[in-house]
Amino acid sequence: MRIDGIIIGSTCLDFTLNRKSIEGDIDLFITSMNLMIEEENIYRIAEENSWAIGTTSLGTPSITMNIYGSDITVDLYENIMDFYIPTEVLELCRRTQNIDGVEIAYAAIECWIVFKARRGADSDIAMLSTIKELYDRNEIKLNLNLIKRIIELYEEDSKYIYNRLRGLGFDI
Repeated sequence: MRIDGIIIGSTCLDFTLNRKSIEGDIDLFITSMNLMIEEENIYRIAEENSWAIGTTSLGTPSITMNIYGSDITVDLYENIMDFYIPTEVLELCRRTQNIDGVEIAYAAIECWIVFKARRGADSDIAMLSTIKELYDRNEIKLNLNLIKRIIELYEEDSKYIYNRLRGLGFDI
């Protein structure tokens, strides 16, 4: 058994900027199992691989593994409470990159922007301001039509997300 998913956190920005190293933890939205129902399987997989197990701020499992001498924590997420990503969003957002012969799935930067805008914590707003600066300086490209499409899939929250991004200067 393995744990499959799509990276949804700031690592998406690392991929967009072609960074060779990962800063912080990795946020992985699980697609191969239900975290709450199959929590024992996650513990078993972690034990079999000598990984440390912890929990995220939402109470979902996190795994810390040692890769090439560095500890990397992977926070595991699924749709739980206010944390919600529609299946259609995951399908539209899925991008892949091959790293050392392993295909890694991650969310397009446009989708990550919508995730951050929807959550709206102070740190998210600061990060979105940085993204806007990178976009304005042509250091990253953004598909504004994809951003709009993703926002529309968050039906009840779409007005709120639009307002937050427009308030940061995004022309959507």
